[in-house]
Amino acid sequence: MEKSVLLEYVPIYTPCRDNTPVESLTNLWASCYTTDLSILSSETGQEAVVTLVKTSSPTGRSQTVKQLKRVLQLNCERAGIQTNTLFSYIPNVVNLSDAQRIATAATRLYTQVLDFYEQQSPSPSSFVLMPSLAIQAIAQLLEELEPSLQELRLQHFAAKDPRAIGFLSTQFHFTTQFLLSRLTPTEQLLLSPYFRFLEEQVCIPWKRVCQAAAGYTVQSPSLALVRQMLPYSHDIAVAVFQRAFEINPHYQSRRGTLSDPGIMTSSIRDMQMFQGYLWLSILEGSTTSIEEELVPLCMMVYPTVGVSWDLAHQGVQLLLEEIQARIQSEYLEILLPYAQAMQFSFAELLQKDV
Repeated sequence: MEKSVLLEYVPIYTPCRDNTPVESLTNLWASCYTTDLSILSSETGQEAVVTLVKTSSPTGRSQTVKQLKRVLQLNCERAGIQTNTLFSYIPNVVNLSDAQRIATAATRLYTQVLDFYEQQSPSPSSFVLMPSLAIQAIAQLLEELEPSLQELRLQHFAAKDPRAIGFLSTQFHFTTQFLLSRLTPTEQLLLSPYFRFLEEQVCIPWKRVCQAAAGYTVQSPSLALVRQMLPYSHDIAVAVFQRAFEINPHYQSRRGTLSDPGIMTSSIRDMQMFQGYLWLSILEGSTTSIEEELVPLCMMVYPTVGVSWDLAHQGVQLLLEEIQARIQSEYLEILLPYAQAMQFSFAELLQKDV
């Protein structure tokens, strides 16, 4: 994450209440987009809290949204140009009309997120009483975004080159970077979880994970496993990235080194994506989504950006080690078949060097 963003994500794990399994997972999923506000009082004092309250007020949010909307379409198109440059050595990964449609869809989705953000204004007392701030009404936000996201997915499936999904997620990542760079650190603090939520909907099946819980009772061990681990997806991803960086401090992909803030952000998102497919497989009782969705996606994208299969395989190993170190021992028997399937799939890619 860019160093100018004073941002931490604080998972909130709570015991299962009397809601449905789907609601239970959805609430935990929402907790993954929680901003730690304690850093403001501990590092920057009361003045920063006053700035936060002012920026988060209806007037402050309106000003932030108005500023970004003026440059939104331009930055979505700029992100498309930069993405196209990155993928330029692949002939026609998306054609001009596809790229224009993606930019238009991205503009519409970011506009919806900004409109939603503008409406979500917490009371000033919440900054005093609560050490963190979560996206409010996350189910409502997803409901509002879903038609536009579905249209975008249909456009992707219609693209001639399946690597277009890599183009798509990269373009959203660049758009977020460009937009956040125009904001103050306090504005970044408030808006980053919303933009991260949007980015993740493009490539991580969190919604499907929650929906897959419908086939379980609240006492199910498989559901309990996912409930335990889901809120810590970001922490796990960060830990894995840090270990990978320590092992490979000078590694360079086509986009840059691991120390580059953009590479760090996208790498952490990838590790969250791997977790999403792992939890989805466990709840579906099948490794199909790993073998037929995650692996082919990596086969399409990683060679494009110059990520070696050695690094990808190492990342999977580190991820599974981190998860096993955190998981309760009674759930290891449930986890291992799916973890081994993921490990085997990437070991095969390393051996084949596809």
